[in-house]
Amino acid sequence: MDEVSFRESHVEPTTARLFFALWPSAVASAGLAEAGERLHGVCGGRRTRAETIHLTLAFLGEVGPERIDDLLALAGEIRAPAFCLNLTRFGWWPHNRIVWAASDETPAELMLLVDALREKLHGEGFRFDTKPFVPHVTLLRKADCRNKPLPAGEVEWRADDFVLVRSVPGESGSAYEVVDRWPLL
Repeated sequence: MDEVSFRESHVEPTTARLFFALWPSAVASAGLAEAGERLHGVCGGRRTRAETIHLTLAFLGEVGPERIDDLLALAGEIRAPAFCLNLTRFGWWPHNRIVWAASDETPAELMLLVDALREKLHGEGFRFDTKPFVPHVTLLRKADCRNKPLPAGEVEWRADDFVLVRSVPGESGSAYEVVDRWPLL
């Protein structure tokens, strides 16, 4: 597996803003950052930094320190197969001005992983965003792609594990720290 630009971390004893995600390999992250650069040339906006590119599986929001061990344990119980994402579609959501990358077809294995996570989170009483899962990778924010054709592209991403991530606000945007990771089979 390629090295990824992130810092392994332990959650400190304060409330943490957390989410589960797929974290791309260095190669996939570079491909997505390059696609973001091309799309930025068309739509403007603010690019997602290569070191923060991810695909959110379940957003938890603020979680107290007393629940972190429960999250780590429930994630450790999940058994889901590894899979490939072939990100071939780029799009723009005008309502929130986000430019994204997605697969033409969502891999069944991805849905199994998300369903297993949601079931475990619900069973342990965690609050999380329950909107329908729309798998995408955010490449630009505050973009305007109105009446502009988006360039074609393709990025392959082998999902071999999933991670719990802590979002840490900073002056240049949020930094993401991987709390722990679990292999996909």
